[in-house]
Amino acid sequence: MATCYITTADVADFLRISITSQTSPSVAQVEKLIKRAEDKIDRRTGHAWRVKSTTEIFDLPLLYNFGWGSPITLKHRNIRTKSGNCTSLDSAQGDKIEVWKGATSEWSCLVNDSGSYEVEYIKGEIYLRGFIFTILRRNRVRVTYRYGDTSVPEDIKDACLKLTCIDLIRSSIKMDDLEFGGAIKKEEAMRIWQDEVDKIIRDREEVFVLP
Repeated sequence: MATCYITTADVADFLRISITSQTSPSVAQVEKLIKRAEDKIDRRTGHAWRVKSTTEIFDLPLLYNFGWGSPITLKHRNIRTKSGNCTSLDSAQGDKIEVWKGATSEWSCLVNDSGSYEVEYIKGEIYLRGFIFTILRRNRVRVTYRYGDTSVPEDIKDACLKLTCIDLIRSSIKMDDLEFGGAIKKEEAMRIWQDEVDKIIRDREEVFVLP
């Protein structure tokens, strides 16, 4: 099970324990906890530092930006595009731009028609061409796309590491024997880690504007 933000070696180094396929907790068990922590961070921040895919439905706005088209603002930024073409999505990776055809009650895919749309991948916007005079606008566009940064910042790694360690200590009987330096107890350490994680996530939370 591949992890993205940290590795089991990071957890072992932080807690000063050995983690192998034969230990308890094992590599597989710790990787499950890391994946849970990654999902929790992505959900709470509204962003990702790995490739994630999502599908969203939008109304077609009665707007047109000259040279671009009718704007669709996606819910995420840093959109993954086709290799070598930063203005097109990649159907080979499952990306789609679909337009609802009311007359036939079906979705028509435009993703391979590069002349019908543009992608502004940094801000997370798609511009459609040829729909300014259409009447049908409600739930007209369905977009499946990939998003996420290509590198993981140190504070996100730190948040993932401490979330994983909190879950590991809470869920493992073996952790009862874990030695902590000085007068710090496991419960106090977990509380401090959680406070640090919450601060990192607050700093990284995305801002969403509700229509």
